Amino acid sequence: APDQRGEGRGRGMGGRILEGITLTDAQKAQQKVIREKYAPQMMQLRKTAETTGTPVDEAKMAEFRTAQIAELRAILTAEQQGIFDRNLAELNARMAERKK
Repeated sequence: APDQRGEGRGRGMGGRILEGITLTDAQKAQQKVIREKYAPQMMQLRKTAETTGTPVDEAKMAEFRTAQIAELRAILTAEQQGIFDRNLAELNARMAERKK
């Protein structure tokens, strides 16, 4: 089967969360804008943690992730949102497993 994940492939959360969803060109463009909106902010958090030798501000990082997920979901059709929600639930379950 052809790869249907759109542009997010292999890019951490973005690739997995959109697995099985075929994005239109317009959706791909919107996804890119959303990703480009949050990536620098998340990178800055990591950079600050590195520079100061302090842990990454996980609360702020979670805030960015939650907002990014909500914006990504909003560009999808109802059918795509069903797949997205399932992927998100699987991702959250995997993350919870890792924290044990």
